[in-house]
Amino acid sequence: MLVINLCHYNFSANIHLFRMKDTNILLDVNSGAVHVLDDQTFCFVEELIRNRGDWELAQSRTAAAYSPEAVKEIGKEIEEAYRAGSLFTEEAEAEFDYGSFFPKSICLNVAHLCNMRCRYCFAQQGSFGQSQGLMSMEVARQAVDFLIRSSGPRKNLELDFFGGEPLLNMDVVKATVEYGRERASQAGKQINYTLTTNALSLDEQVRDYLLAEDISVILSLDGRPQVHDRMRILADGGGTYQRIAPRIQAMVASNPVSYFVRGTFTAQNLDFTKDFLHLAGLGFENISLEPVTGGEPEIALTEEHLPQIAAQYEELAEIILAREKEGKRLNFFHFNLDSNGPCLAKRLTGCGAGIEYLAVTPEGDIFPCHQFIGIPGFKMGDVKEGTVDDSVRQRFAGNTLTHKECRNCWARFHCGGGCHALAYFQNGNMSVPHQLACLMHQKRLECSFYMAARRMEG
Repeated sequence: MLVINLCHYNFSANIHLFRMKDTNILLDVNSGAVHVLDDQTFCFVEELIRNRGDWELAQSRTAAAYSPEAVKEIGKEIEEAYRAGSLFTEEAEAEFDYGSFFPKSICLNVAHLCNMRCRYCFAQQGSFGQSQGLMSMEVARQAVDFLIRSSGPRKNLELDFFGGEPLLNMDVVKATVEYGRERASQAGKQINYTLTTNALSLDEQVRDYLLAEDISVILSLDGRPQVHDRMRILADGGGTYQRIAPRIQAMVASNPVSYFVRGTFTAQNLDFTKDFLHLAGLGFENISLEPVTGGEPEIALTEEHLPQIAAQYEELAEIILAREKEGKRLNFFHFNLDSNGPCLAKRLTGCGAGIEYLAVTPEGDIFPCHQFIGIPGFKMGDVKEGTVDDSVRQRFAGNTLTHKECRNCWARFHCGGGCHALAYFQNGNMSVPHQLACLMHQKRLECSFYMAARRMEG
């Protein structure tokens, strides 16, 4: 039997061993391989980690609990996985110049005003701390031209209509889509469109337009009526559930090219699996529930809530698996895993803000993403001039895993170091991750690997 030399192996950075329910799981971080282990193998790997890679000591201590024959068989299986490159792999050095990448997506804030007053709104009720207003068609055209011109050799581009509430500027949305299709065709490119809406203005006419133009939609609905109406309110404090839920149902029933129903959970609905079930009961298959980590003290999530949040994620995983056995599809955004692993750029940088993804205000100012709009020091330029401040761009190009304190985290390749904005707003430093967001993401990943393991078992 091969005795693998693991005395200098960085287990904490390259292996994640955990148990969920009655399933033992090992993630080999660098290869992305997920192994389902029996109790004996789990014990052996635990001993390897505990004894810093001392193979013989791990053998003897495992043999004390099991038989020498069982330990010998474990060794053979581990050797096979090791030789196959799916266990105890080393991180490869990546040659990577992120600053050479071209933009592929812009978030077009066509409206810096909103017809709702959500309590957890990070955009300061739609204005982002700036003057309220709507984007002109002139600025929208300049933004499209900027995207096409700056995208270099990229052929497939994305434009997200955002706000505020973008449906408050529907004429500009329509004109932008028409102009964008024309300009993209001339340039040999294609622009795919997404629109995020609170659905208050999502009437039949708007719905028919979005469907006809194959515009993907993100539709905001928090879950149960009492949960939704506590947070997503009108200027007079009234709830909005009864007005928007039927409109979202009608949109989803019309089979849009792509959609997600996006909910939010706070410290006041820590039983958010009930909100997931409510949304599923309305006929929605693609659901996201985003955690609120800032805002009013009584609604912001803290590390004290982590045990409840973790339990809810585990319950949610079981719900989805049970529905699958009944032949019912449910897609929870935060449990999605790319079966081929994320691309190198995403593994090392995350979302692409400031490089591949940019945000444009109604005045035409360019920022690294919508969350940095109006923050001093983060304005990158404007679409009229069509140039980008390279000093800001390089701040984001250099904010990769290589330069972050999370470079030894087992979850690093599935988040790329986390959200730049969350890190900045919590710590004043984009390279210091948001601790609570990291812990929640790690738990969601564990649930995802658990679900993958259960599916492999059949």
